[in-house]
Amino acid sequence: MKNILVRYGELTLKGNNRNHFITKLIQNIKFQLKEFKEEVVYTKDNNSLTLGVKEEVFDQVLARIQNVFGIYSLSIIEKSSLDFDEIANAVLKIAEKSSAKTFKLEVFRKDKSYPITSTEMKQKLAPLVLKNNQHLKVDVHHPELKIEVVIKKDHADIFDSRINALKGLPVGVSGKGLSLLSGGIDSPVASFLTMKRGMTVDFLHFMTPPHTSAEALTKVFDLAKIVAKYNYNRFSLFICNFTPLLEELNHIPNQTYKINIMRRMFVRIANQLAFKTNSKAIITGESLGQVASQTIESINTINSVSTLPILRPVLTYDKEEIIKISKQIGTYETSILPFDDACSMFVPKNPTTKPKLREAEFNEKDLLWEELLNHTVQNLIEEFVWINGEFVKKEEE
Repeated sequence: MKNILVRYGELTLKGNNRNHFITKLIQNIKFQLKEFKEEVVYTKDNNSLTLGVKEEVFDQVLARIQNVFGIYSLSIIEKSSLDFDEIANAVLKIAEKSSAKTFKLEVFRKDKSYPITSTEMKQKLAPLVLKNNQHLKVDVHHPELKIEVVIKKDHADIFDSRINALKGLPVGVSGKGLSLLSGGIDSPVASFLTMKRGMTVDFLHFMTPPHTSAEALTKVFDLAKIVAKYNYNRFSLFICNFTPLLEELNHIPNQTYKINIMRRMFVRIANQLAFKTNSKAIITGESLGQVASQTIESINTINSVSTLPILRPVLTYDKEEIIKISKQIGTYETSILPFDDACSMFVPKNPTTKPKLREAEFNEKDLLWEELLNHTVQNLIEEFVWINGEFVKKEEE
């Protein structure tokens, strides 16, 4: 068996809710590792979790848990009894494997009843490392190798590196949101960042057949599959046929308002669907000032039709920052495939950048949008549920 130490980080600050957050994190880890149920043993203490993993699946397990929000960092550790000689052997084993030329030794005594103080432990261990590894020298400021010893109540953890994890909160502790997934770069990143704050995310995509292609829809499914590894164990992708409403929008008097009114319709539909699915917020990939429909005036015009809060995680990010995250999470190459969505295809030539709410409402008043919207919600939305790594249409579940 090899051991992975999982640190909780932010979760340890949650006071009375701490156990709830940690329990949810462990549930999420176990879900990620469900196919390795027989190969992983879990040991929990107040500030960390240790996974004992069979060597044949170790690399897979280590890679998989790095996708779990709520984990601050990971270390591959040597577990030792509290016997000094056994601790020393574990430290020497790490030093011998390293090609570093400088090292530093740190000792943390979590259990203050241990008879050897942290300073005394370092004074005993450091000479042994130097004696057995003559190529090593001490460097307390910029060591190439840092060996840490953590003394706990019934054992010691010894390790030489910390692997940064996703941090954030375990998905599921902040309720559920509904993300408007367009197929572009921004909305998958917004979904990812919302998950990072503990929210389970369902997705809603608007298609406009025959104007949008089958490839554009495939692209959306592929994006949802990529971010699925960060999401909760069960979520849905809703596909809405927006064509009847889009055709009605062609009758608005002022076509410069078309994209704003289209997005107002998106939000209205999202609100109705959110109430049905118990989602507590709408999530979008809007970035302030990035395009005409994302000015503060446009955002206010769109907000006015929502009874739920609209979360905009990338609101203050520039495009370069959003692209950087999309590359990190693996969505970028799919997002840039040349298959347009409804918003990008039907932007008017000169969209208004400072829409007025009264003007937007005036442009809607003679449309049959309420009847069409209700028809759309009742009849033109298909649900696909994420089960065992695949999307399954709801009635086929």
